[in-house]
Amino acid sequence: MASTLSILATFTIIRSTFNDFIPKEIRDYLWSFIRRFSSEFTLVIEESHDGSSNHIFQATMEYLGSHVLSASAAEGFPKRLTVGKSEKVRKFTFGLDRHSEIVDIFHDVPLKWKYNADVNTNTNNQHTSESRWYELSFQKNHVEMVKSKYIPHIINTAKKLKDRNRMVKFHTVRRERWSSSAVNLDHPMTFDTLALDGDLKKTIMEDLDSFINGKEYYKKIGKVWKRGYLLYGPPGTGKSSLIAAMANHLNFDIYNLNLSAVNSDSSLEYLLLHVSNRSILVIEDIDCTVKLQNRDAGDPTASYPHVQVTLSGLLNAIDGLLSCCGDERIIVFTTNYKDKIDPALLRAGRMDKHICLSYSTASTFKQLAVNYLGILNHNLFSRIEKIIGEINVSPAEIAGELMKSKDPKTCLEGLIELLESKASEATSKPEEGEGGNNTKQEKGCKSKGSNTTNSDSPNHNAITFLTVGPDPMTVREYTVKAELAPILKAVLLKHGDIVTDCSLNSTQCRSSLLEIACGIIQKLQAAKLEDLTEPELRSMLASVSDLESLKLRVSWLRKRLDQIIEALQLVKQCSALEEDKRKILQEIEEMQKELGSCHMETLEKEKKTLRIQEMEAVIGTTSESISSNEARLSCFYERSLVEGLLCL
Repeated sequence: MASTLSILATFTIIRSTFNDFIPKEIRDYLWSFIRRFSSEFTLVIEESHDGSSNHIFQATMEYLGSHVLSASAAEGFPKRLTVGKSEKVRKFTFGLDRHSEIVDIFHDVPLKWKYNADVNTNTNNQHTSESRWYELSFQKNHVEMVKSKYIPHIINTAKKLKDRNRMVKFHTVRRERWSSSAVNLDHPMTFDTLALDGDLKKTIMEDLDSFINGKEYYKKIGKVWKRGYLLYGPPGTGKSSLIAAMANHLNFDIYNLNLSAVNSDSSLEYLLLHVSNRSILVIEDIDCTVKLQNRDAGDPTASYPHVQVTLSGLLNAIDGLLSCCGDERIIVFTTNYKDKIDPALLRAGRMDKHICLSYSTASTFKQLAVNYLGILNHNLFSRIEKIIGEINVSPAEIAGELMKSKDPKTCLEGLIELLESKASEATSKPEEGEGGNNTKQEKGCKSKGSNTTNSDSPNHNAITFLTVGPDPMTVREYTVKAELAPILKAVLLKHGDIVTDCSLNSTQCRSSLLEIACGIIQKLQAAKLEDLTEPELRSMLASVSDLESLKLRVSWLRKRLDQIIEALQLVKQCSALEEDKRKILQEIEEMQKELGSCHMETLEKEKKTLRIQEMEAVIGTTSESISSNEARLSCFYERSLVEGLLCL
């Protein structure tokens, strides 16, 4: 112990003497000379570069801040970290303390980081500023990799981290300018808590994710990196909630643009030029904020002399050269009446995706019950779902009832009372049509404008509209054959209103399309796998494709038909393998008889024996393939072909 202390003391004295008696210039020269023979290379990243902020320094702080907390738990890593949080970010930010080091592994190459900070003083020994820099050390043979891959990786990762951690802001218009005091958007709505039919929710999320990851794709096709959405449907169906969920999902700022507060096209241009990237521009109630209604309807703007924003100005702002001044932007229009919007606004490139948010279904009610009451099931559910299937009630109305008490039974009984009162109001209205069929008034998602598609259109001539039989039944507003009514109810309960986005608007046409879908399900429900043929299934699949071309949400039915066709092909494959196996066994049997003959030479016997062994190995492989296929087919033999497709 004494000898160790003696050595350390000697080393300290030598180091102190070296620093005291050797000038700094000579020391620096000696160190630089020694480094010539080192295989290590060091990059210095200072806080400022050429008199301005160094972008790489800021990116490094963000990048290393995401690594240090997990890395600090490992042996040999720094035990002192910095932590902080500002109002502009969602989470705590961590970093290295001064003169601390950390090792990052990239492409299996260790890269050592060191954070340095020194206080600058003037001649009076007063602190004037602080110099901060990072040192990145690595082996010289990795210089090209660090330059071309690692530093771009740091910048890209830091941007994603910063975008993900920043607070979402909500901007409004004040005196034809964006307010300088944007507020934090603390809206709690997410896609997890949004009450929306499952398929529609999944479609929207996939579309948003595809957009956010599509920078190179948009660049390749020569289009501005933006996307437009139209949210339409009756009041209280969740349009504003969906916008909040989109903003939280993407971590995009929201710019709420009230067109009635903008007095000229030039002011509109100024506002759109000052919308930041990674943002959602929201124009709510586009049909009534200004007079931009369908020009075909003959609605003159002259009756609104105080409004100076023109339709042409709006079109140029969202889809003209002005739209090129920015990237990664989403524009969302909302309306209660799609048919009042000018067709020029509805086309792709301005409103790329039209999303109908309609009245509540059994699926949305169950999601609301989970969100508000925390229950997955209740003995009153079946009664509520039955009434919801027959009337129009918005998610907002259901949510209002579910918030009145913390007791599930009390809330559900209050909801039943509301639904029954709506049902009695609906039945008290005079019924239209003959035969007592209730033809509900089409509203909300039933657009009668420019998107109407005639049934004899060349694009849709593969669809044959069915005539309702002599004993029809009405499910919600759709009239179908009585034998198909239970299937339609089960479809609507499981998948929601699958014709919501249909390009054909009349209830009669939509009912005919639903009959086609239900007819396919009825055939599958009554059949066994061995009763079906591939041409028959291909014909069903073609009908489903035609339904999808008319924007019916029947992807779930197409997937099941694809699975059944694949199963039929497996059946054929099994039959072929069984036949091959039978032939091989027969050949082996004949060869074994030949081996029993006394007249065969030894060499010939050895060849046949080897051949038999090879054929037996083939039989083993064939048997395994048959067993595997039969295992995959067991679900089709043991259960109904439509199991899981319907809510029965």
